[in-house]
Amino acid sequence: MSTAEQDFLSDPHAVTRCLVTYPDCVQPSTGSVLNFSGLKRKDRGDGLRAELTNGLELRTELTRRMQLLEERDRQLLFLWYVRHLHVDEIADQLGVSRRQCFRRRASAIRTIVEAGKPRAAA
Repeated sequence: MSTAEQDFLSDPHAVTRCLVTYPDCVQPSTGSVLNFSGLKRKDRGDGLRAELTNGLELRTELTRRMQLLEERDRQLLFLWYVRHLHVDEIADQLGVSRRQCFRRRASAIRTIVEAGKPRAAA
């Protein structure tokens, strides 16, 4: 992963933006991720749209860091940032209070940020 991409996941606001835009490239406006039209575009020439491959390393790194979270926290972030559910709906689905949703969300994002920082030598 490039330094710029590492820096992109280095603070809570950046992680939040990445979570919000994570599914953008996998929601094509057509039924296929491949381009078969005869239109001339500035794509890679292999039929794959640039949006599909741009930022792949960044999404891969975010996914790696998400695996460090508890299942409930991953689900919370998914419901919050990808499904855009209201906090009351998230609390109901997870069986926790609204306050716990906010606390767990903040803690999960901190964990994602911290996972990219180098560990101090013991």
